[in-house]
Amino acid sequence: MRPLGKPHKGPDVEPNVLCLCPNCHVRLDIGAIVIDDEWSIIVRAGALGGNLRPKLKRHRKHKIHLDYIRYHREWWLSRVGPDAE
Repeated sequence: MRPLGKPHKGPDVEPNVLCLCPNCHVRLDIGAIVIDDEWSIIVRAGALGGNLRPKLKRHRKHKIHLDYIRYHREWWLSRVGPDAE
């Protein structure tokens, strides 16, 4: 969620990792989708949604940290702006 390396400097830890299909991985990487604090998947304006779940399906043992979800969302909102949602 928070990429490794510059400029993000995200940690390589399990709470910063999502397992996604290749299509959703690309959507997330380019900011076409973001995830809100209630784990809902938000398709941003101009992005193709197609076959997305309304909420992120999570395994009970995989503890994704909300800080990384927020970082990803805020990064893309700062790049494109809130009106792109």
